[in-house]
Amino acid sequence: MTYCDLIGLPFENGTRGPDRFDCYGLVKFLIERDTGQRVPDYESPADSGRVHALMTCSILFWNQLPGPRVGSMVMFRLGREVCHVGYVISNDRFIHAWEKTGGVTTERLADWDKRIVGFYEYIEEAK
Repeated sequence: MTYCDLIGLPFENGTRGPDRFDCYGLVKFLIERDTGQRVPDYESPADSGRVHALMTCSILFWNQLPGPRVGSMVMFRLGREVCHVGYVISNDRFIHAWEKTGGVTTERLADWDKRIVGFYEYIEEAK
């Protein structure tokens, strides 16, 4: 898959595309575009504590992987909270929408290694 069409699109909390995204909105959009699977959504609050709670509760829909796999979600801790996600596009890179970069960008997984909580693939039915 190609992701060039998304690079540089602006970040905005609570948005799901196609012309602006928050981090979960981008992951949801890419999984649905790449696989056709419908991924559950939630209202995306600006409060990172609430994002952490929502992500923790929705983990039932995700299968943890032993490492990065193209098309999987990577979950990150920012500070003390798990409140950021990206989409793995190669063995060593991911794409994400982040307020600090101003929008959609790609980065090396190694540069975020200390923040990585795990890699997950969406499963259609909760365990």
